[in-house]
Amino acid sequence: MRRIRQKIILLLTALLITSAAWADDWRFQVTPDSLRAVVELAAGPWYEKGELLDVIDLTKKKPEPLTAAAKLARAVAVQDAINDTLKAVGYYDAEVSVMPAGEGMAVIVAAGEPVLVDNIELQWLGENEPDRGFRPPKFPLKKGDVLNQAAYSDYKQSVENLALSRGYYSGHWVTQRIALDLFSRKADISLAFERGPRSHFGELSFIDQDGEPLDAIEPKWLQALTPFQAGDPISAKQLVALQKNLLDARYFQDVRVDLQEETSAGQRPVIVQVDVREPNKMSVGLGYATDVGPRISVNWQRPRFNEKGHGIEASSEVSVVRQQAEVRYRIPFKHPIEDTIQFLAGVLRDDIDDTQTTQTVLGVQRVIAPTRGWQRTYGLRLSEERFQRVSGESGAQALLVPSVSLSKLESRGGLDPIRGFNQQYQIEAASRDFFSDADFLLLRANWRHLTTLSKQHMFLTRLELGHIISPDFSNVPPSTRFYAGGDSSVRGYDYRSISPVNAAGDSVGGQNLVAGSFEYAWRWLPTWRPAVFIDAGNAYTGSWQPLKIGAGVGLRWISPVGPVRFDIASAISEPGKPLRLHLTLGAAL
Repeated sequence: MRRIRQKIILLLTALLITSAAWADDWRFQVTPDSLRAVVELAAGPWYEKGELLDVIDLTKKKPEPLTAAAKLARAVAVQDAINDTLKAVGYYDAEVSVMPAGEGMAVIVAAGEPVLVDNIELQWLGENEPDRGFRPPKFPLKKGDVLNQAAYSDYKQSVENLALSRGYYSGHWVTQRIALDLFSRKADISLAFERGPRSHFGELSFIDQDGEPLDAIEPKWLQALTPFQAGDPISAKQLVALQKNLLDARYFQDVRVDLQEETSAGQRPVIVQVDVREPNKMSVGLGYATDVGPRISVNWQRPRFNEKGHGIEASSEVSVVRQQAEVRYRIPFKHPIEDTIQFLAGVLRDDIDDTQTTQTVLGVQRVIAPTRGWQRTYGLRLSEERFQRVSGESGAQALLVPSVSLSKLESRGGLDPIRGFNQQYQIEAASRDFFSDADFLLLRANWRHLTTLSKQHMFLTRLELGHIISPDFSNVPPSTRFYAGGDSSVRGYDYRSISPVNAAGDSVGGQNLVAGSFEYAWRWLPTWRPAVFIDAGNAYTGSWQPLKIGAGVGLRWISPVGPVRFDIASAISEPGKPLRLHLTLGAAL
């Protein structure tokens, strides 16, 4: 009797909606309203309104009106699709009425009571060989949830994908059952997965783009880039890591990794095909920042100079305040990516406020850069520096400088990070007893921390400290000394303008450096966010000096090539609190 009343109500409602409809109009009445999107999606192939219409071809003529028979056939198809979709999301007793309304449809749905999950039984078979990497995801449904067969199917697929990625190619579902009790509106779920035996890597072969054995790189470096050996259990993650390592080494233009069929020995050989053509790479870049003005950079690389894995790189950059050129020759030491020896030669001409310096440098570095963890650089450089100040003072010094630097970057979010921590530490030294014209020990540290709260509120803090220990600071060359001010230091002040001055009024650089910043940005739109900030810092010699304060507002544009930062800052510590515009390109970290 209840079902008869429901059908009568549905019929009367459909007639009322149909009488109020006009051509090309679809009307939906769905109870409960939370299922409306599901119903509209089920009607999507026929429902040509709003976002559910995938493609509109304006060049086509307007279709001829449907006949009464065609409209009825369409109504039946829509009704069947909605019924099937509702069952998939747990509603097995829905009342669905679809009737033609002009050129559209009147759709009335009373979903009724859903089927709820009662008992869940999950079993994992084949645990004779422990595999910590085989960790099935959490089952998406729990007791009392509405039965959602899409979530059930997606879960099964995710387990199957996990098994394949771990080398369980014969893994299968022994039991996959949903026991429905429509009278009590309950469902019991039973799942049992058998992993089966795990396959192992077989022989690894490298070939070039023509299918010939690879001889462009020595086998020992190919082995160093391979994260597994023959006989190791198969892992898709290791195959991806192999491809990434080979690309990151920049020896090859393209890399393809293929896992072969299993041999009689129970192993699967791996064939790696690489493209060794076009080893030269050339790039030209244009940029702008208020610190250095417009700049142009040119870079040429030949990452694979010979079969020993050597590489060579030449780069240059020209801006209003800085011009430099450098050549680096790289040799793998223990690993082609993570441990290299680099020989360098370069020339740098730099305008530091009132001082112009020219440096000629020869050096060698060992760079240890593991994928995760601390990057370490041990260096030794021989340099000659000449300087000329506006007041006419000039000088020249030769230095032999050993150095050590440590850095570690942890970041999430790619080009536009949402959180992260970047820390850098540097030590340099020179001595008159070892081919230098000055005695000093330089200590420098830099920290940047970024966090995002509630996905909208971004907080960036920065702190930079530096100190030079020297028995005669006057002999320390200008390029080694500390300066503050500029886009990445104290905004509101000119680039490297905060510094002690000599009797002639020239900025000469300080023995100590303190600079910090606190910034808040609001993620207003996906690619735009306003910001406010306050900076403080100083470069000084001798006793503590008050910090210069800069504060202002800014706007961040997340461009396709990375964040662009527009800032207007006031030099609060200066008379008149002058304003300065800062424009920089690059991530906050």
